[in-house]
Amino acid sequence: MQAHIKQRIESTINNIAALPTMPEVATKILNMVNDPEVSFKAVAEELAKDQSMTTNVLKLCNSAYFSKGKEITSIERAIVTLGIKELTNIVMVIAAKPILDKYVIGYDLGKGELWKQGLLVGILSKQIALLKNRKDIADVVFTGGIIHNVGKTVIAIFVQNTYNDILEEVRKNNITFTEAEKNVMGYSHQEISEKILEKWNFPAVLRAIVRYYAEPENAPAEFKTEVSIVHIAHSIGIMAGIGIGSDGLYHQLSKLAIDNLKMDNQELEELFTKIPEITKQAMAIG
Repeated sequence: MQAHIKQRIESTINNIAALPTMPEVATKILNMVNDPEVSFKAVAEELAKDQSMTTNVLKLCNSAYFSKGKEITSIERAIVTLGIKELTNIVMVIAAKPILDKYVIGYDLGKGELWKQGLLVGILSKQIALLKNRKDIADVVFTGGIIHNVGKTVIAIFVQNTYNDILEEVRKNNITFTEAEKNVMGYSHQEISEKILEKWNFPAVLRAIVRYYAEPENAPAEFKTEVSIVHIAHSIGIMAGIGIGSDGLYHQLSKLAIDNLKMDNQELEELFTKIPEITKQAMAIG
């Protein structure tokens, strides 16, 4: 392990200002939706406090992906037409884009590639949840899929400086890129993602998704399904060459995740064939 790199990463983590910032309204809405007693009116009033967010939400509500065919001109109408969970998905798309839509040099990802990958994984995760009759968690895995790699935006510069050492660790020990990151730098991008979500005060299920999506076998039992869904969506995206970056070739599809969701080869193949369609949907969003 390169101790000086680990110390620099810890310094970055401890410097709140150096971590990505999530709009306060997005965090509030996300936590409000987790309350089964929350009222539509309370959500609408919270969104109304942020005029920029409100404007962007209404714009996306009427986009090709989210629109239900009726023009939406108010947050109240958006909630009635789309539902409170779909509205939350829209808020998260708007909040996450400025954080992810950038160059991620250490992972060899050009501007927009990490964002495109997040959208694809989010949409595909939602489809997997619906395929497996888990509509109750479709919105959660959508959000988790979008932000599952947020830690890469912070740790990329350190990966760039240690890339050859990480690859050597992968080859020498026959381990994943993520495991090699931790061995070389003391932290993996997944651990950084978890710390970012802790800063944002995000729910435990989303913290579990970003922390364990590459290693679902280690996920907490209560969140294994959500983690497995995002893992499979991420894996299918990598197989399709979306957001593959410098680490994608060293990602392994977990049999445990497949077994956990009781997915068969036909379902996986059908999901893979939907990638072009999902890519179009992602472009319609952002």
